[in-house]
Amino acid sequence: MEKRYRVEADLDGELAELYSGILQAFEQAGSTSLGEMNRTLLQTGMLMHLSMMSSFGLLADDEAERLKVVAQSIAGDHLMWEIAQMASQHWRSDGGTIDLKA
Repeated sequence: MEKRYRVEADLDGELAELYSGILQAFEQAGSTSLGEMNRTLLQTGMLMHLSMMSSFGLLADDEAERLKVVAQSIAGDHLMWEIAQMASQHWRSDGGTIDLKA
């Protein structure tokens, strides 16, 4: 069965200011709806959190692998997925720099 969630949030302060700036940039780009922008922001955040949680061992190995497969199916060609993968490798290693130009 396909899962479906409706997500709502109230933003205030600096987070609302950040959202406003991002919204303005998306509006100036022209072709992205508010719903698609919000979905993209949520997707990006979820990809980063999944990567971090998996890297820090906060998920059981089998659950981390299952969620990674789901994430790859929805975001495999998404630029933020590539960045999330680099961050995951960074968190699993001894640190150092991440080359975003690569």
